[in-house]
Amino acid sequence: MKILPRILVLLVLMLPLGAEELPVITLDEAIASAEENNIALKQAAIALNQTIRNQNNYVSTYLPTFGLSVSAETGATFPNDGALTATDTTRFNGFDVNLGAAVSFSYTLNGSRITDGASRRLAKESATITYESAAEDLESGIISAYWNLAALDIAVSNAELSCEDAKASYDSVLEMYNSGMADTLTLSQAELALKQAEYTLQTYKDQKALALASFRSMTGLEGDFQTEPLPETVLLSLPSPEDLYSRYAENTTDLRAARNNLRTAQNAEKTITLTQYMPTVSADIGYTYAGGTSSEGSDAWKYKTSVHSLTGSVTVNIPLSSYIPGSTADSSRKDSKDAVSSAALALQNSQNTLLQTIESNSLSIMQQQQLLEMAGNSLTLAENTYSLAEEAFEAGLMSAYDLSSRRTDLLTAQMNETSARLNHLLSSYNLAYALGIDLQELQQTYPLTEKENV
Repeated sequence: MKILPRILVLLVLMLPLGAEELPVITLDEAIASAEENNIALKQAAIALNQTIRNQNNYVSTYLPTFGLSVSAETGATFPNDGALTATDTTRFNGFDVNLGAAVSFSYTLNGSRITDGASRRLAKESATITYESAAEDLESGIISAYWNLAALDIAVSNAELSCEDAKASYDSVLEMYNSGMADTLTLSQAELALKQAEYTLQTYKDQKALALASFRSMTGLEGDFQTEPLPETVLLSLPSPEDLYSRYAENTTDLRAARNNLRTAQNAEKTITLTQYMPTVSADIGYTYAGGTSSEGSDAWKYKTSVHSLTGSVTVNIPLSSYIPGSTADSSRKDSKDAVSSAALALQNSQNTLLQTIESNSLSIMQQQQLLEMAGNSLTLAENTYSLAEEAFEAGLMSAYDLSSRRTDLLTAQMNETSARLNHLLSSYNLAYALGIDLQELQQTYPLTEKENV
């Protein structure tokens, strides 16, 4: 999946200390590394290649069996068949050369031959879907983890800023306390704010460390790196779930798999029916040739044909027992019919599940857009409040501790909006994933216009 080129200009761009020296790993690079190192995906690729070779070899099913055999022999004869007496003279008595060849042709027509081509094609489609599903699942997990890392980078940065402000506020209040200008309660509040800021920072660092370790395990990447910023937030104006289903459902992996399972069950039923109820026809044809020469007689060394023969047979085997109610064949046919019915119900269930998933994701996007609007309003209010607090502090009307608190409120509002943007982004991606399309296609097809936003 290609990620949108337009990058969100985040309110807080500062990364953890030293991050500017770390290499940037793009999302596409992370996905490529994961695909290269994922064992399950490699196994699915091997299985797919095997079914492709098997499908390409389907012609061999319909070819007859040919055979060719060739023989040659020589022989020498001696006086008295090689048993000499005292009065016999040793004399070469003759030499024979014989050649022979046989060609055979055999062919059997049964139910499995008729459906073999379809069986191979369905197996290839099944392996293709399995591979694509494994790749999509892997990619989905990498994308979510990558964006979560990008959001955690912002969270750590904000928490570091909050810690710095809380430390500066505490130092200021401590100095005032030592000068008798602040009471114990104010000092205690400043210390508590600092401890809370340090706790929040350590929490985000721990989350980032765990997420990074998991991401390295998923992708096979090593060492420290930084991510790209989050993609731009695009608000959506979606049609009804039914409309989305009608437009995209047919090409989704889940429905393709369910339809392929149904076709496979139908082909299996056809194979069983033809194999157990259709007569088996076998044809065999053979041709034999033999001839040779001899060193004796008036026709010595003249090649002579001694044998020409052509044989053939056709066998028809009618499986009468298969037609008996309650027989093994009858039971197998009914089982295969039940398998078709079960696969049809599974397809229907997949269709219902997909529609419910689309409905759920669409509702989640609408809810996330409302939360995002609320988070944006809160951020604007926090920015205005902090601006007023700065003016009050410069005029001597507000303490450094109170200014630091307003700064913390601003950082919290910034983090809440970032979290809302991440949740909206993930909800949008989940819908695109359910529809079997790229996030970019969803955003370009159903953007919320300014007129609609008004």
